[in-house]
Amino acid sequence: MKSETCFGKVSGQPLTQYFDEEEALSGAEYAKEYYDNDLSPYHCNKCGLWHLSPKSRQTPSHKCNHCTGGDGVHKDSYRSKREANLRADIIYGEQGIRLKVYQCKFSSGWHLTKSAY
Repeated sequence: MKSETCFGKVSGQPLTQYFDEEEALSGAEYAKEYYDNDLSPYHCNKCGLWHLSPKSRQTPSHKCNHCTGGDGVHKDSYRSKREANLRADIIYGEQGIRLKVYQCKFSSGWHLTKSAY
């Protein structure tokens, strides 16, 4: 089933939505077997369902309990500097926004910022 709220960053097309991780994993296996697409499921914060993304775009994150952006929303925290840099590169490639990576003062995570740091 196609989403009415979530769209591909590159294609702009509605994303396929899955109701649970098991269903999304099955979709990823199907895409690999029939189309040789290497996809990985992720839980969408926007719609609460599951979608697939190319494994090369996967940069797992969680919301930091301590840090917020200028908009007051809790910042995403990445597990490593490498993953944060990968996300910054993806955002630059898709949106032309340059972001810097810095280590969280309160945890072992890494954040992104537009400010010179």
